[in-house]
Amino acid sequence: MPLMSETYTPSAIEDADWYDWLVIFNDRARDFIGEIALDPPHREDPRVQSAKFAIAARAFNLIRSALILLERGEQLAFRILARGIIECAMHMDAACNTSEYLTILFEDDKSSRVSRGKLFQKMATNLSEDANRELQQFVMGEGTKPRSLNIGELARGSDFPRYQLHYRQISADTEHVTWTSLCRHPQETFDRIRLELDPQLENYEMFDTVSLIALSAMTIVKQLRDSLGIIQNEGEFSALGRRYLELYREGVAEFGEQPDAEEG
Repeated sequence: MPLMSETYTPSAIEDADWYDWLVIFNDRARDFIGEIALDPPHREDPRVQSAKFAIAARAFNLIRSALILLERGEQLAFRILARGIIECAMHMDAACNTSEYLTILFEDDKSSRVSRGKLFQKMATNLSEDANRELQQFVMGEGTKPRSLNIGELARGSDFPRYQLHYRQISADTEHVTWTSLCRHPQETFDRIRLELDPQLENYEMFDTVSLIALSAMTIVKQLRDSLGIIQNEGEFSALGRRYLELYREGVAEFGEQPDAEEG
């Protein structure tokens, strides 16, 4: 299947496997959200709209990178990137449904800056008196400690609880350095144990990974389209949604729903 096309025939979408589905989505993603600037809905902070588009752009970038890794057979790295895509979906959900989203984001950004400032303060031994005083004032803040973003709180009340479950699952079994993630690399053969730099995923893990990337992609675009009233290319977008459901149901029939949670 070609990587670039102006449009896809219905049969191309109807017959797509997971890889083809990702190729089509990657190709058409920008057209699903439009190229023109839109006026924010009445009384909405324009920064919210900017954040939504930025979340979508970040997700599209990660999806494109994940597709390249999948083409190269780098399954572990593919699963690691899935976590970032899921995170984008959780943020888009919050941006579209939580009125305090920007406040949460700003507070988290400030908290991170203060934390880094404190670390720098411990390392910076040659600052001038004025610079040290300014740094001290910055890390002390205005008396109220900014709150760090808690991804669990961000996802509270979401219609997509599967995101948080698998975000944490991938964090534990792939993304972070944990005993579980490290155990992927030693591969036992009949006469030795060898170190595998690029271990392959189990079939059910691959299904979970690719289906979650696809679900995240669809919900990111749908929530953005719904919140801004975008209707262009609706037929093609809906066809991708229907094909996602078919592929997902086929996977559930083969592997069961959320098999990694059951295995863990």
